[in-house]
This record gives sequence, C-alpha cells and structure tokens, in this order.
Amino acid sequence: MANPIVNASSVKCSMSCSLPPGVPNPKAPSYPVGLTAQFLVPPVNRVNVGGVPAANIMDTTGKVVFPPSNSCQSQTNPTVIAASNAATVAAVGTPMFVAAPCIPLFASPWTPGCTTCMLAGKPMLNNSSKLMCTMGGTLEVVNTAAKTVTIP
Repeated sequence: MANPIVNASSVKCSMSCSLPPGVPNPKAPSYPVGLTAQFLVPPVNRVNVGGVPAANIMDTTGKVVFPPSNSCQSQTNPTVIAASNAATVAAVGTPMFVAAPCIPLFASPWTPGCTTCMLAGKPMLNNSSKLMCTMGGTLEVVNTAAKTVTIP
C-alpha cells in the first residue's frame, strides 16, 4: 500500500545541490544533494484527498518550488554549462563548476503511478512514483500530506 500525492507534497531531485547559485567552485563529480522542494498540484482534476488537490501521472505542469538556496548541478542544464564555461574562461582555463538556479522541466509523465486507482482517467500518483526532468535529474517523493489515506 502507498500514499497518494497531494498538493504541497515534498519532493527531491537527484540533480539538486546545496551550492549557492552562481558561485564558481573547482569542478567535482557531485555535490551534496540539496533541499527538498514542494510539489504544487494544479486543482484541475477536481478531486481532493484529505481536503487538498490530488495528483495523477499527467500532473507535470504543477510547480516544483525549490528554496532559493537550492541549485541544479546537472551538466546537461544549459544554464549550468554557460555559467561553468564562463567561470572556466575567467579562471584562465582552470575547470570550474557553477551551479545554476533550479528551473525544472518535465517532458514525460510520472511513473509508475497507481494503475488500480484512477484520477481523471489517469493513474493516480503515489509515493513510489518518479518523474524525469529534461535536465537529467529524477524527482522522487520524500513526504506526502496524505499519510492517513492509502492506495494500492
């Protein structure tokens, strides 16, 4: 049994980091994972769980709100690439890494979802669902407010 994903559930991206955005650092393979974000579910499905909007696998247009101190460290993120290249040039060729503010983009639905519990004709999200970011990270649920409700 799992818990449904509802508005203001906590999520974390595998490419988020706790480096301040725009601060050059010597290049390293990875940095400490950043803070959790809030997933804001759009109320388009018109179904509430525990009094708040519930999500299905197609709810990728909702906002993922990261704290301002959180950054993206994906080396496929164009903003990270541009800032890191500029810092490397400024450091006279010494490879530098510059984290950028996280602006997540999602091109595909959440997976796997709960195929036995439909919401607006699509599988409902549960706390084992994951979402791929086009910048290379994977968003996963850390905590949901709907802990008193279970779905298969």
